[in-house]
Amino acid sequence: MIVTIISCARCTQTNHPSTRFCDKCGLPLGSMTPDAGVGSDALGPYEAPEPADPDTGRVLLDFLARTGFESNTSGHGWRLVVPLELDRRQAVYVGYVGTDSERRPILSLVSICGPAHDRDARSLLKLNARIVEGHFAIKQLRGEEYFVVIHNLPVELAPQTDARNLIRRIAEAADELEDRLSRGRDLY
Repeated sequence: MIVTIISCARCTQTNHPSTRFCDKCGLPLGSMTPDAGVGSDALGPYEAPEPADPDTGRVLLDFLARTGFESNTSGHGWRLVVPLELDRRQAVYVGYVGTDSERRPILSLVSICGPAHDRDARSLLKLNARIVEGHFAIKQLRGEEYFVVIHNLPVELAPQTDARNLIRRIAEAADELEDRLSRGRDLY
């Protein structure tokens, strides 16, 4: 008799195939590994800037160029790949995401850490108290909740922002959490 089991992508716990969530950590068991392609949805659709807004496209391209990292279009923005220690890499998605409450155009920088789970949320709230750039958040991507590091930047501040260091710090914070959540895998 052959017995089929499903291993959790986060904690590697073996689960019965009829189980929808991991018995140990609660991660949805819809696939054998987390969806490494969710980044294309990191920046959702947005409202087009008003004609009176600064040239957000030009500002965004200048910001991307100043990072010095490899970049490609992805979804509704750009994907920057940041090389890190131990041959790891972390993607940071950058794009225009609309306006804030004062109607200022906003650029968003998002880096995915891994599938979200309630047991990790409290720890992340504590980490938010120490993080300098960006913050940990939960974002719905392809129907599943993911932990991300996100930093929203008014377009007017982008020209004087140290783009390279900001992107690197966001990537490092996201990769550190990804490393813990995925037990050393480098997916995002």
